[in-house]
Amino acid sequence: MITNRQLFKIIVWLGVIANWSFAVWAIFFNTAALLTYFGLGDVPSTIWIYNYSVLLAILSCFYIPAAHDPDRYRANAWLLIVGRLVPASTFFIGVGMGFMPAGFARLGLGDSTFGILELIFLVRLLRDSENIFPAPAPAPV
Repeated sequence: MITNRQLFKIIVWLGVIANWSFAVWAIFFNTAALLTYFGLGDVPSTIWIYNYSVLLAILSCFYIPAAHDPDRYRANAWLLIVGRLVPASTFFIGVGMGFMPAGFARLGLGDSTFGILELIFLVRLLRDSENIFPAPAPAPV
């Protein structure tokens, strides 16, 4: 039987791989094709996507400890969820207000999907961990 811990690890690693794939495509391959594929709009310079991709790859490295041991690296586990849901919200708000091309909603959908799944499995695995180590019984009065 697959546990919540295993599901959390799998989702985190899939997210890291997705982030690194995006970053490698933007840094080493045809950046213009990446912008076109995701519908991120035509830009005169692609330097912003290089910068974003380097930061994305670095940020993803901080997800790895939580994927390895979410109990020990609990702060990383919670921050990786924040690191998914805040950008997703930014993308949705930016598209909704007309500040960003519609393609950013796709990026928001990806981040929010990973973030929500990670949140669900983190809460469930932490709940399971608490059941393994129940609180001590109160002292008799």
